[in-house]
Amino acid sequence: MTSDELLTLADGRTVSYSDSGPRTGRCVLLCHGLPGARVQVPSTAVLDTHGIRLIIIERPGLGRSGPQPIRTIAGWSTDINAVLTAAGVDTVTLVGYSAGTPYALSYASLYPERVQSIHIVSGMAPSAAADIKKLTPMNRLFHSLGNSLPPFMRRTVASAAEVFIGSGERAAVFGIKMMRKTFTTAENRFIDAADGIVFRTMLAENFRQGYDGYLVDMGLVTTHWPIAYEQIYHPIHAVYGSDDRITPPSVAKDLQAVLPQTTVSIIPDAGHLLIFTAWDLVIARIANEA
Repeated sequence: MTSDELLTLADGRTVSYSDSGPRTGRCVLLCHGLPGARVQVPSTAVLDTHGIRLIIIERPGLGRSGPQPIRTIAGWSTDINAVLTAAGVDTVTLVGYSAGTPYALSYASLYPERVQSIHIVSGMAPSAAADIKKLTPMNRLFHSLGNSLPPFMRRTVASAAEVFIGSGERAAVFGIKMMRKTFTTAENRFIDAADGIVFRTMLAENFRQGYDGYLVDMGLVTTHWPIAYEQIYHPIHAVYGSDDRITPPSVAKDLQAVLPQTTVSIIPDAGHLLIFTAWDLVIARIANEA
């Protein structure tokens, strides 16, 4: 069972999230990647089997969540707490997927008592200048766009993209074309197959409102993460695909440099889309941990 929820905050903004699986199960908060959306739940049957309740909150300007052009990574914790309160949840297991990693780590550092453990899937890590050179040309471009555009230029780029590309499903089709070479052969087959509708729908929902929210988020995750890592004492398990061309397994060393309690697993022949293609494994690992 999955329900779509829309919460109005004290400041008038709306926060959209999905709530899936048994309501009495262990609660997992998935901090989605970029692009990402509340709809990226590959299988609720897996949640039912393992007794896992899954909440995915859309960040400002993505999906149905209202925009918030001036924000911070740490500031998003206010949205998390509001949703958890509304859902009647006290503690969570955090899952940071890809660009959702800094948001998961930031929340754990600010509210450690509300976090049971942390799982990182295809996660980003605090990066140095030398790491940028390892990115593919397309990802270097997105990195530059995200962290160097002043607000007025960001809005201009976002408006131009909406005119020439379109939003929603049109953006999803364009995004898949752009990312084909980044994914493995198996991942491209998954995207085109019937099961890949979860990925295609996620892309469309991410760009439902256009591109400004995406660029704001990109700017936050590709610059310095103001996180007090010493406040994070929870066990952390990270999993990467051996053939990931966006966050290759080598970035795990950067993660372990600031969080030495991190253990790492590498899935052979897998790419960046582990949250979709290895969904059963991710959920089973969390359930076994319990």
